[in-house]
Amino acid sequence: MKIRIATREDNQALLELSRQSPMAAKLVVNNDRTPDYFYIDELLGDKPVVFVAEKNQRIVGTIAIVFRSVRYQGETLPIAYIGGIKIENPSENCLLTFRLMKYTMDYLMETPVKFGFILVIGANQAMEALLSGRAGIPEFDMVGRYRVKNIFPLPFVKPGRRYIIRSAETADLPEMAALYRESYRNYELTPDWSAEYLKSLYTQKDYLLENTILAFEDNALVAGISLWNQSRFKNTVVSHYGGIFAFLKTIMAPLKLIPKEGQPLSELAIRHLVYKDTYRDAAGALLRWTIQQYRKDFRFFRSGYPLNSPQAAVFDRFWGLSIPVNFYTVFRSDDPDRESIVEHLRQSFVWEDLAVH
Repeated sequence: MKIRIATREDNQALLELSRQSPMAAKLVVNNDRTPDYFYIDELLGDKPVVFVAEKNQRIVGTIAIVFRSVRYQGETLPIAYIGGIKIENPSENCLLTFRLMKYTMDYLMETPVKFGFILVIGANQAMEALLSGRAGIPEFDMVGRYRVKNIFPLPFVKPGRRYIIRSAETADLPEMAALYRESYRNYELTPDWSAEYLKSLYTQKDYLLENTILAFEDNALVAGISLWNQSRFKNTVVSHYGGIFAFLKTIMAPLKLIPKEGQPLSELAIRHLVYKDTYRDAAGALLRWTIQQYRKDFRFFRSGYPLNSPQAAVFDRFWGLSIPVNFYTVFRSDDPDRESIVEHLRQSFVWEDLAVH
């Protein structure tokens, strides 16, 4: 078996491996990246590197590193995302998982990044064991907890007439950037919330400026929500409902809200929900407006946010399927800043664009 960097010629093999290797949890899901496996990694940062493990000229495992520059305590910091771990028959290939991770960590330690990070679905014992520091792999530190929530499109009260709600326009970008900076001011590892950065996001496939919806009061921007139909390049497919999710599926069957195993969830992703400190109700109004406008087109409205964050105060008021996600960091063994950075991140909200995962 050999490990090498993937090329575009590996696209179909990686798509097939991904379909056969769903994430193991009580809600077993697969992110179908058809038609371009590499596009998600390109969205996650700069210069993605995808490794594949080959056996008998067949790809049996993969993992990716994506580099990015973020803001940490007001300074620019280089970090790297580790993800996209897919293993054929994972219960039978534990050694392959360790080998891929060890290969990845050795590669990462030769780069100038300050630290790497990985997202893990809660209660994933296999991944927790992998990150605990063994077989030459450094120990990872958990620094943040998130919730990925698929909100049900149930009937809601109309937003009312207090706020003027309309689609964003190019002229709004500077004011939007100021609102993003205010709303995410207590977050670490963020991008640079400038008008230029926001404009660059709207070059991504199907992420449209007109699908960012703004709320105004007295001509002042007070809240915004950005929506993303990702169905042309990513669909979340449920392979199995287990635990509480199986119970919910049974009791909600008459409403026909939850798809059968093997069918896409049919989600509309919520990428950002931002609001001024005293305008939480405006954020709620935008979310209700979104559900009313799109409930006939989508089964779920997908959001991802840190626990106890301002965004959580809005999303937690809506009913849906929730999956816990944990954020882990890994440093070089001799990094003198590890302890202080880990402690600071644990006391902060850690930014991650969960809409692209």
